Amino acid sequence: MTRSLAPAAALATALAAAALLAGCQMPGFEPPRQTASLPPPAAPKPPPAARGIWIVGSPALRGPIDQAAAKYDGGPDIRPRLDPHGTAAGFRAFCAGVGLDHPDMVAADRPISAAEYQRCRDKGVTLTEYAFGPKRFVYVKDSHMMAVPGVSDFVASWGQTGKPVSAPTTGS
Repeated sequence: MTRSLAPAAALATALAAAALLAGCQMPGFEPPRQTASLPPPAAPKPPPAARGIWIVGSPALRGPIDQAAAKYDGGPDIRPRLDPHGTAAGFRAFCAGVGLDHPDMVAADRPISAAEYQRCRDKGVTLTEYAFGPKRFVYVKDSHMMAVPGVSDFVASWGQTGKPVSAPTTGS
């Protein structure tokens, strides 16, 4: 009985070709590069007629924000509104700057991190923290307290005293 070496030779040739091709790059093809940081997501800017008090952040705080908004009688033009895109995305949008193109408040399910605080400081944002429980925080831009209609009255309706935020020592 004779054995054929053809299948073994074919397998060896296929493996050698695969090994050669694994080390090759296609001409003009550059593999994608990983970036170190992601750009901040664009917070959906409300239309001027619907701006009201612009709050971004955690969907976990929708209940407390909606309850506070229901008790607040600031009128239809100053209605508080939460854009729930998450705490990290909320801090990125909140810390992007001051003025009507930026959110007034961020609702967070954790305290602000040192990196987020530094991002705010770099953009000239100073803020005050209001704690609504162990994992419920609302941060308000100090400059928006007087400049944006309704923000100061809405915050006063909570019946809490906030604390100015200084550099956190934990978080990244």
